[in-house]
Amino acid sequence: MGLPPRRKAHKLTKNRLLTTNYFISKYFSGIIYFLKTAIYHLLHKDKLFMPTKNDSPPVLKGSIPKTYDLTLFEKCQDLSITCEIYNNLHVIFNTIHPKLTHFNIKEINEVSFQTDTRKISYNGVVIGIGNSVEDMTKQGLIIIFNEVATKEGVEAVTKAVNVSFSDDAQEVTLSVVNAEGSKSVKTLTMPVPVSILDGVVPAPADQNLVTFTNIPDLDHLALRFKTSSSKKGIFIPVFDHNLGCKITNNNTITDIANPDGWQSSYIHSSDVIKDGRVSLRFGQTDKQVMFGFSDTFSTYSYNVLNYGIFSNNGVLSIREGGNIPSLPLFDKYTVDDVFSVERIGNTIAYLKNEVTFYVSCINSTEDMHFCFTSADRGASVTDVLQHNYYPAAEGSSAPTFDQSVGCEITKDKIVNTSNPDGWHNSIAYSSGTLKEGHVSLRFGQTDKQVMFGLAADFSSHYLSVLNYAIFSNNGVISIRESGHTPKSLPSFDKPTVSDVFSVKRCGGVITYLKNGMVFYISTIKSTKDMHFCVTSADRGASVTDMLQCASYYPSNGLFEIKSIKGVSLNKATREVSYNNTVVATINQDKIPKFDLGRGYTVIGVDTLLFTFIGPDSGWDLAYFYSSSYMEHDGCISLSIGQTDRQVMFGLAIHEYANGPYFSILADNGIIFVNEGDVGKRASFGKYTTKDVFSVERHDYTIIYRKNGSVIYTSTEHCAGDIHPSITSPNHGIKVTNVRIRDFYTERDTDGFYIMFNEKASQVAIDAVAEAVSCQIDDPDVTVEILYSAKLLDALPSN
Repeated sequence: MGLPPRRKAHKLTKNRLLTTNYFISKYFSGIIYFLKTAIYHLLHKDKLFMPTKNDSPPVLKGSIPKTYDLTLFEKCQDLSITCEIYNNLHVIFNTIHPKLTHFNIKEINEVSFQTDTRKISYNGVVIGIGNSVEDMTKQGLIIIFNEVATKEGVEAVTKAVNVSFSDDAQEVTLSVVNAEGSKSVKTLTMPVPVSILDGVVPAPADQNLVTFTNIPDLDHLALRFKTSSSKKGIFIPVFDHNLGCKITNNNTITDIANPDGWQSSYIHSSDVIKDGRVSLRFGQTDKQVMFGFSDTFSTYSYNVLNYGIFSNNGVLSIREGGNIPSLPLFDKYTVDDVFSVERIGNTIAYLKNEVTFYVSCINSTEDMHFCFTSADRGASVTDVLQHNYYPAAEGSSAPTFDQSVGCEITKDKIVNTSNPDGWHNSIAYSSGTLKEGHVSLRFGQTDKQVMFGLAADFSSHYLSVLNYAIFSNNGVISIRESGHTPKSLPSFDKPTVSDVFSVKRCGGVITYLKNGMVFYISTIKSTKDMHFCVTSADRGASVTDMLQCASYYPSNGLFEIKSIKGVSLNKATREVSYNNTVVATINQDKIPKFDLGRGYTVIGVDTLLFTFIGPDSGWDLAYFYSSSYMEHDGCISLSIGQTDRQVMFGLAIHEYANGPYFSILADNGIIFVNEGDVGKRASFGKYTTKDVFSVERHDYTIIYRKNGSVIYTSTEHCAGDIHPSITSPNHGIKVTNVRIRDFYTERDTDGFYIMFNEKASQVAIDAVAEAVSCQIDDPDVTVEILYSAKLLDALPSN
C-alpha cells in the first residue's frame, strides 16, 4: 500500500473546556432523567398507590448472539424489559456453577457501579443494588431495582452486565421477577463462548498485517503498530471485589481497614488469567502483604490464594493455598523491586525483576484471577498490572531421530540393538529444535536402564550429552542433568509401561512430568535451544510413543517480530536484523511529539540537536516542550550525548512551560537534580553518554533515576498534566533515545515502535514490516508511519 498523506504537526490544547462541558452534560443528563422519572410516576400514580397486587408478570424479550470471550449483554441489541411497576423488580443472572462464572457491572452508557456499597446508578441517580460478592458465588448476580427505576434505566443496567467465563462454566440465563414473585415467561440464555464450547484454541494471527511498497530509502523511519484491545496485553485489572481497600492512581492499593487483620482487607479481580501474569511493587518493607492468583472468591482469608508471594515485614516467602512449600531462603527486597506471579500452561512461576526465583510443584488447572490481601492498616502495593498472553499455539509431532547409533527406529518406537551394550553404544538424537515445549514417551519395560530428555548438541555418544534427562534405572526413576544427579533429589514412585514421562522447557525453566503432573523442577536455567535425545545401556531396551510438542508463547506483548524472509530479532538487545545486518530496534515506550519550542532540530525519531543561532549561552535561547502529556503518572527518559557542556531535561507543568520544572541537570560531566526556582537540589556524580536517566511521577511524587536506580526522591508535590521538556544554553548539544511512558495506560501496544537506522534499505523495511505479527484476533489493528522532521520534504505527496 502507498504512503499516507503527509501530516503537519498540530499543537494539542488542554481539554479543560471539553472536561467542563462533559460534567455540565452529565449534570443536566441526571436532571433530565430525574424529571422523566417523576413524570412517569405522576402518570402512573394510580398504580403506585393501588392496594391491589401487581399480578401481570414482567415481559422479557431479546436475543443474544454467540460470544467468544469477555462479553457484555449489550450485544443483545433488541433487549426489552417491560413491567407495570419497576420497584422491587429482580433481574437475575444465573448459571449451574456460579462460582466459576464472574459477573461485573461495567460503567458504560451512563451506568455506574459502586463496588463497596453495591449501588447501581443510571444518569447519576441510584436506581438499584446488586447482591454481595459472597452471594454471587452461590446464586449468581441479582439486581434489585428501586422506586425511581424506569424501563430505560433497567434495560441500560442489564446491558452493562459483564460475564467472564471459565473453562468449566455453563451457559448463563437471564430472567426477570417482579415484586409479587411473578417470573417472566421468556428466559434469555447467554451460551458458553464458542472457543470454550468447541474446545478449540484459535491459533495466533500469523498473517502479515501490512505490506509496504514505495518507501524511500530513508534513515530514521519508524513504524508504530496499535490495537484497541484492552484485555489482551498489559492492562490494569478491574478491582471489583473490594473489602477494606482504597484504590488511588488506578492501580495503587492501600489497606484502610479498621480494625486490621487478614480478613479485613481484600481485593479480588474478575479479570480472567489463562496464560499470563500479575505484577506489582510492595509499597513498604515493614508490613504483611500477600498477592498472587486465586481461582475463586469464596472467602476473605489469605487461604483463597492458590499461588501467592508473601511479604512478611521485609522477608519473602511463598504461600500456596495458605501452605508454605519446602523452599530455599529468598533475598530481601526494596520498594523498587517488581514481583510477578506467572502462569504458562499449567505451570506457575514466581519472578523478581523478571528473574524466576521459584517454580511451583502444584499444577494449575483452573482459570486464575488477581488477588491481594493484607494484615496491616496502611500497607500498600503499587503499579499493579495484569499481562494476558495469547493462548499458546501447540503442535505435537513424531520427532525425526536423524542421528543415531546402535538403534532400530520406527515411527513410534526406539529399540537398543547395540552389541556389546553400554551407555555410549546406543543413542538417538533429533536435529529438530525445541525452543519452547516438551518431549514425552513411555518406557517399554521396567527392568532396564534408559534415559531420555533434552540435549543442546550431539557432541558425544555418552549419557552426559543430555542436559536434562529422566533416568529409568531398572524400575527406579531419577533425574540426570549433564550426567549428574541434582542435590536434594526426592524419591519418586516406580513407573509402569503405561506412564507417560515428559521433559518440558518453558521460558528457560525445565520441569519433569509424569502423566502431566510436575514431579521435579530443575534449578539450572536452560539458555540454549534443545533437542530430543534418547539413550540406553541395555540391549533390547525400548521406548514408545515418542512425541515432541512445540509451544509458542508471545510473552513480550501483542505484537511479535517473526523470523521469516531473512528477518530476526535479538530479544536481549531488541535489535532487528535483515540478512544478518542490524537495521532497526523495537521499543515499547512512546516517542514524544517534538512539536513545541525553539532552537532545536530533530535528527531522528528520538534524537534532538540544539542548533540555535546566537551567543553560546543563555537558557532561554533554546528549549523543547512537547504537546504529548500524561494526565496521571509517567516518565521521560533519555541519554545525554556529551559530557562537556550543559543540558537539562525533565517534566514541565503548565505554569512553567519554557523548561522542565522537575529536572536532571548535566553540568560539564556532573549530574544534579534541579527543581523549579529552588535550583540545584543535590549532586550525584559523573556520567557517561551510555547512562540512561529518567524523571518519573508516582502518586504525585517525583523520582529521579540513573540506569534504573533511584538517585533522588523529591519532597515537592506534583499534580496536574506533565509534559516532556528539554533545554540547553549550548549550541550543538545532543540528547538521544528520548522516550516517554504512561505508567497507567490500558494498552501495551500504543508504544510498539520499529525504528530503522541508516542501514535499512527499502527491501529491509518491507521485509521487517511484513514480519510483524499480531497475536490476537483484533480487527482494529492500525499502522502509522513516522518520520523525523528533517525528512518530511523528501516524502512523496501521496
